[in-house]
Amino acid sequence: MGCFYCDEHHEGRESLMFPVGEMTGGVLYLFKDQTHKGRCVLALKNHRKEIFECDPQELANFTTDLARATQAVKDLWGCDKINIGSYGDTNPHLHFHIVPKYEGGAEFGGSFQISYPEPTFLSDGEYQEMITALKDKLGI
Repeated sequence: MGCFYCDEHHEGRESLMFPVGEMTGGVLYLFKDQTHKGRCVLALKNHRKEIFECDPQELANFTTDLARATQAVKDLWGCDKINIGSYGDTNPHLHFHIVPKYEGGAEFGGSFQISYPEPTFLSDGEYQEMITALKDKLGI
């Protein structure tokens, strides 16, 4: 069994998200469930389980990518708050969930769920528009 993020084609990953592009220290993905419009995941390029396993440059690159990605989501979709979470109990590859929250929207004022019970799926064209917007905003 391979790694959810390291394997070039991982069925589980491909069923949940679309690749947006490679950044300096990580790879950005757009979640298919867009209950939280703009929800993404940033996965470290190299396989590490914990953030303290990164060397200083790798850590700097990854956290800079995280800041850039969250700013892009905020700029593009105007959320009121962005929740960031890293779990990985069953998927031990360092990654951060980027979950935009909107006042009056799903789970505002509380923790986000990894799998929302009533997911919001978009058309292929809508996903492509979001991916293109992220790529343009981030220059990737």
